[in-house]
Amino acid sequence: MNLGQAVPKNSNEYQWVRSVIQSVEKLSGRPTRWNGELNEETEANVLGSALDDGGMTVSRAAVLQPVAEAYTAGRPLSTTELIDARDAVLTVVHESKHLLNTLGDEAAPGAIPVYSADAVAVEEGLTETWAHRHVNAVIRDIGMDRVQPDLLTVASPDSYPAYTAATDELVRGTAEITGLPQDQVRSQLDQSDRTQRLATAADLVIDERLADVLPPEDREAVRTQLIQTMRPHLADVETTQQSNQLTDVAKTIGGHQAAGRAITALSTTTADLEDQYRDAASTKSPQSAEVDHLRKFLGNATPQTGTYRATDGAKPDNVRHLPQRGQGQSRE
Repeated sequence: MNLGQAVPKNSNEYQWVRSVIQSVEKLSGRPTRWNGELNEETEANVLGSALDDGGMTVSRAAVLQPVAEAYTAGRPLSTTELIDARDAVLTVVHESKHLLNTLGDEAAPGAIPVYSADAVAVEEGLTETWAHRHVNAVIRDIGMDRVQPDLLTVASPDSYPAYTAATDELVRGTAEITGLPQDQVRSQLDQSDRTQRLATAADLVIDERLADVLPPEDREAVRTQLIQTMRPHLADVETTQQSNQLTDVAKTIGGHQAAGRAITALSTTTADLEDQYRDAASTKSPQSAEVDHLRKFLGNATPQTGTYRATDGAKPDNVRHLPQRGQGQSRE
């Protein structure tokens, strides 16, 4: 990957980006992986990206210039200019949020590849939702609203409608299955390693529905079984999000439906396992034929692991593209 020229660290642009990153850290209560490096984005259709090594890129034309205009225009910005400036803030908030999230170890139990379609869907959905929920707080925190107060009132389009809808349904469904509050489920998914998001959902289900009857030696196999029931359905969301033919409304519906299938599979599998383990437990024989049969069934579900190796300057998926307002948008 070819990085653009470095944004000078003594420049107003660099100081502004740093202030946004620091605000994201303060609001989240967690440090980012930002290494202090900021480069201009070289791809014409990309607003910014978070690099695996902790660097960040931003578009000069689509991010830095709209922000500079907000500070130097000496007048209220037009609606279009306000949307562009707010989207510039969203870009840096979004990429900063990526850098809050640890990649994780693909060789660990329950891990899925960090850049697999299902992992990306959950990562981007959580990140985009967080950015939209907190962008006004960031604007206030850095004082940008004092220069352009209407930045707090203009609407910003969801750039990942399929991913955010899918993540919302994953959170809602997991909360329903476990009986936990949605905010708790979202928080635990959000703070997990990117490779462990589905394992976290599976662990919540196990803890709330199966913990009293599940033998400890079966936990990893059950977790794997629950993860694998969700993966193919969440992976389908990528096709929906990347479609150039679907409207944002259609992408939202498609993402919701795909995650709904994942939740249905998770709920059905959980209920089946719960019934079998409770039936086996009622015999009071841990080595009963029912348990032996169940373990053979679970043994067919093996974890899918990979060998993730971050390369210097790599940015496989944490890229935020130029928005195409009125059409399906794609940004990371």
